[in-house]
Amino acid sequence: MNSWSLTTCRIKTSGERTAAVRRCDGSLVIPEPLRTYAGLAQALDAWDGLAPLLRDLAPDTLDPVDAVESLSVSHPRKLLCVGANYRDHLAEMGVADVPEGTQPYFFIVPPTTTMVGDGEPVRIPDDPALRVDWEAELAIVIGTPGSDIPASEALSHVAGYACFNDVTARGLLRREIAIAAPFTWDWAGAKGLDTFCPLGAVTPAWQIPDPDKLAIRCLVNGTVKQDSSTSDLLVGVADLIAAASRGRTLEPGDVIATGTPAGVGQSRGEQLAVGDVVRVEIEGLASLTNPIRSRDRRSTKVPS
Repeated sequence: MNSWSLTTCRIKTSGERTAAVRRCDGSLVIPEPLRTYAGLAQALDAWDGLAPLLRDLAPDTLDPVDAVESLSVSHPRKLLCVGANYRDHLAEMGVADVPEGTQPYFFIVPPTTTMVGDGEPVRIPDDPALRVDWEAELAIVIGTPGSDIPASEALSHVAGYACFNDVTARGLLRREIAIAAPFTWDWAGAKGLDTFCPLGAVTPAWQIPDPDKLAIRCLVNGTVKQDSSTSDLLVGVADLIAAASRGRTLEPGDVIATGTPAGVGQSRGEQLAVGDVVRVEIEGLASLTNPIRSRDRRSTKVPS
């Protein structure tokens, strides 16, 4: 069980949004060092100065606030996702051998309207042909900016870790009619729909001794679908950060989703449906739970 994590909350009486701490029982408190930040994104911008003030925090000594949790990392500047990064997931896709020297495969999902937080609904189109799937993942949240970061220094750039669900419409991933072979695969179309990137509260990195040795599970309606460990990552956390930073500046609040293990719906002949509840659990982190709801085509409201 994690001791505490960081999020954003909205105070019910005033409507004010502020960075907050989620205790392990789910209640929210606002320690003094966080009161000047309008949300977690703003707190992460000041991470190098803020982190030392939070290391000895004792949230259980603070009074809970009457507030509701909102999106934990409000619109990260970048959301980098890693494809095919678990050995057991590669096996279920029929990949028997990984070429020597393989580098991480990154793709970018536009985060502005895709991001939702814990408890918020994932809204799926009313079309079973889209085959909406779950993908439990460990998310790395950057605190200290940098580019061309050596793997030996990579973990010092991490603010914390969070549960992530890389929801995917499998039916949109492959274009039936492509202008040319390289344009067959549509990652943004399959993974960039509104609400398709649920992200949990961020557990500070100093609470996680080794991010490459964490149990990870995904449950749908209480039934375990994925059950693995980050020790099965093909490319570990430090090497992922180093690779993601090559020629690209990682900024505070940026999120790197590290890939999903075996047990996705596609391999089971299953898919998500309206009324389902998906829960991602990673050892030591705040869990992430999202109900599946129907997409209201008449609504133009952007998720808050």
